[in-house]
Amino acid sequence: MRISFLSVALFSGVMAFAQTEPRTLFNSSQPKSWGAFIGSGIQGGQMYGENTWFYNVRAGAVINDAWSLGLVYGQTMNEIRPPVITNGLTVGSQEFDFYYYGAFAEYRIKPNNLLHLSFPLNLGVFESDYDYDGIPNFDWESDANDYQFFVEPGVNLELNVHRFVKFYAGASYRFQVASIYSDGIPQAPENHLMFNVGLKVGIFNFKNL
Repeated sequence: MRISFLSVALFSGVMAFAQTEPRTLFNSSQPKSWGAFIGSGIQGGQMYGENTWFYNVRAGAVINDAWSLGLVYGQTMNEIRPPVITNGLTVGSQEFDFYYYGAFAEYRIKPNNLLHLSFPLNLGVFESDYDYDGIPNFDWESDANDYQFFVEPGVNLELNVHRFVKFYAGASYRFQVASIYSDGIPQAPENHLMFNVGLKVGIFNFKNL
């Protein structure tokens, strides 16, 4: 009888253990929630030794209040003329613009607190676009591009302005990891520190409606 009881207990325990799903991002024991948002921000830093400003837009889904996944696009707001590129060229005959596009993931700690930390990670393609006109004895075409794969981790301090609005400020570091294609720009953009500020607007948790 004792052996039968132990056998049944052991079998029941094994079956219960086998049917227990592991905790993952999508089946956490916490109540599952979904949301969505769109955001816009400004980044400032230095590239080729010049002050450079970007604006960016991003849109994504919010999972369990803490995780965000989506797409991001950014573009320079000001034209720069770094000496490493423009020495000896006529000012006004060329312009340098930068673009980046890719995906992002972000994790927030205690997102329902008035102030909380978030940790974004952007990755994708960073494009340098060099245009010029009327430069004599210059071998390049009228448009030259350089494409780099980049990874950009960061940290932000977020403020819950409203249940549908978040303000953030922080910093990130953009690593130019690998060249994808280049038309021969003399020097690929270096790794650079960026300072970030922006707003996110959305329904971060549909259950709150």
